[in-house]
Amino acid sequence: MKRLIPLLLVIAFASCDDDAAKPAAVPTAPTVAPSAAAASASAADISGGSTICRVYATERDVAKTELDAAPTDTLAQRRVKTLDALVKETCN
Repeated sequence: MKRLIPLLLVIAFASCDDDAAKPAAVPTAPTVAPSAAAASASAADISGGSTICRVYATERDVAKTELDAAPTDTLAQRRVKTLDALVKETCN
C-alpha cells in the first residue's frame, strides 16, 4: 500500500504531459496512380462482359503496369500470366 500511492501519483503526473511531439507535416492520402485509372477504363471496354470479367481485366491491367515498373519481378510476371489466362477463359 505504501508503494501504491506514489506509483499512482507518478502515473497521474506522467499522463498530464501536454507537450506531446506532433509531426511537422500532416500525413496525406496517397495519390491515385494514373495507371490505375487507365486500367479501369480499359476494363470498361469489355462490352457484354460480366462484372467479374471487368474485375479480372482491371486487376490484369494493374498487374501489367506494376510489371512495367519492375520487369524482373517473377511474381508479377506469373500474376500477369495467370490473370491473362483467366480473362481469356472467363471473358470469351
